[in-house]
Amino acid sequence: MKALYLLLTLCLTMLAAGCSRTAPVPVCTVAEVVAQDCEEGWYVLRLEDDSEKHSESAGAYIGQLHGGYVTTKDLPEQYRRAGLKLSLRLQLNGTDGPRCVATYMMYPAVKIVDICGEPAA
Repeated sequence: MKALYLLLTLCLTMLAAGCSRTAPVPVCTVAEVVAQDCEEGWYVLRLEDDSEKHSESAGAYIGQLHGGYVTTKDLPEQYRRAGLKLSLRLQLNGTDGPRCVATYMMYPAVKIVDICGEPAA
C-alpha cells in the first residue's frame, strides 16, 4: 500500500512540474515590409534567414519559417510602410490567405504572434 501511495505521489509531482513550465514561443525573426499584397489588408514580408543565429534559443522554437517571403493580415497599421524592418514572432496560418487572381505570386500566410521590439528603418 505504501508503494502505491509513493508511486501516486511521484506521478502527481511529475505532472505538476510538467504543467508549470511555460509553453514555447516562436523565436523573433527579422522581417522587412515589402508591399501590400493583392488583397486589401494583406502585406508581403521578406524574412531574413537567421535560423543559425537562433539555433540555441532556450524556451523558443524556430519553426518552419527560415527566410523568404510570407504574407500577413495582422500587421499593425503603424508598421505598414515599405522598407520598414521589424522583429516579429510568426506562426504559419494555413487556414487563411488572401484571395488573388491565378497569375499572382502566392506566399505562405502567417500570423503575427508578437512584435519583439521597435522597428528599424
